[in-house]
Amino acid sequence: MIKNALLSLKKNIGKTILLFVIIVIITNLVIAGLSIQSATKKSMDQIRSSLGNDVTLSVDFRNMIKNRKPSEAVSNETSLTTTMADSLKDLKYVKNYNYQISTSANSNSISAVETASDNSNNQPEQASNQVDFTISANTTMKYLDSFTNNNYKLTKGRLLTTKDQNTNNCVIETNLACDNDLSVGDTFTITTTINDETITQELTIVGIYEIQSTNEIGSAHFNNPVNTIYTDLSVGQYFTASDSNITSATYYLDDPENIEKFQELAKEETDIDFETYTLEANDRLYQ
Repeated sequence: MIKNALLSLKKNIGKTILLFVIIVIITNLVIAGLSIQSATKKSMDQIRSSLGNDVTLSVDFRNMIKNRKPSEAVSNETSLTTTMADSLKDLKYVKNYNYQISTSANSNSISAVETASDNSNNQPEQASNQVDFTISANTTMKYLDSFTNNNYKLTKGRLLTTKDQNTNNCVIETNLACDNDLSVGDTFTITTTINDETITQELTIVGIYEIQSTNEIGSAHFNNPVNTIYTDLSVGQYFTASDSNITSATYYLDDPENIEKFQELAKEETDIDFETYTLEANDRLYQ
């Protein structure tokens, strides 16, 4: 039987070679297809995990306004606390997190970057309590949108990380640095008034960033990103006279597909009142 098979192969050598070539080609195509499918899935997983995988916990002022009685003022006493934020940071799906405090400050040692409208004749006289600087105090700057999407670019030094906890290190914008002849390693002081008491904090520059988009630049001192000073969370706590209240907490998940699961888990596993607070997903790009 084997002998007959060998004789058949010799007799039809052309067909045999053609059949062998076809089998080899089909085999290679199958292997290539599986490799492409595997690489594509891996690439899509990587892209998906970088598209809007964060959820932010904050006070739901929109819901508070909606549910208030006619002409009733919205309470400004509702605060988000680190205790609330901590109850979410160790839940399933959370890879990293950042707590943030947004506040304001002035300074006797540096000047804010001015824009044309600051000195416009159409503007009212600036009050003596004009706020010049925005303080953005964070647990870490590693995941801040403005830096991860390259709207802001670090030009000197470094960004703040969790290793800067309880330090007076800061990161400032290049125009603010140039206007005040500041470099990495220099120090300056900022001040604010709490309960008629002026408090002062000396900051040390560890990084300088540059705003890449002109659309980001505002027309007034306060909220103008060139006058934003990034600090550790402890500086924000000191300038708001609270070691427990924060402005928001952002959680970076392992996959944007798990956002809804995380939101449901947060409602099940914590006692946070989600009529007063909201978990807002930054998944528009992913969707």
